[in-house]
Amino acid sequence: MWSRMKHSPTDAFIEQMGQIAQAEGLPRIAGRILGLLVVEGQAFNLDDMAARLEISKASASTNSRLLLNKHLVRRITRRGSRQDFYEAMPSPDAKMMGELSARFQRHAETLETIGADFAAPDHDRRARVLDHARFYRETAEFLDNWGSRLAPESAPTKEQTK
Repeated sequence: MWSRMKHSPTDAFIEQMGQIAQAEGLPRIAGRILGLLVVEGQAFNLDDMAARLEISKASASTNSRLLLNKHLVRRITRRGSRQDFYEAMPSPDAKMMGELSARFQRHAETLETIGADFAAPDHDRRARVLDHARFYRETAEFLDNWGSRLAPESAPTKEQTK
């Protein structure tokens, strides 16, 4: 729990996003970067990101690319600047739901394939495996529907140029 005396709510959010990312198997810095981009609602270049989070530019670059590959952030340019900037995708929560849904869908398909391999005498085992596969399939559908409800209509930002 964050202390109001030591941290602003902005800092607390950024740090908590780092801890959440770490708990989910991602680098803590990736979570902190996502937290920064979400809470500030603006794009940052690597230099400014590194300075704000007190991390190396290399770490900012590596973790921004990781978030880019996960479709949680996007790279944009600004007219007159040679630097790349990163901003949070609209509703990164919906993107995470989509990723979870796809993962659960793959689990369901794998378990259904295994379940189909059980011979007739193993009906009870097959039923238990397929029931477990059903859990993954229905959870994938739920997550997909929930993610769709979270996703706002995507509109290009003012800063984005082509």
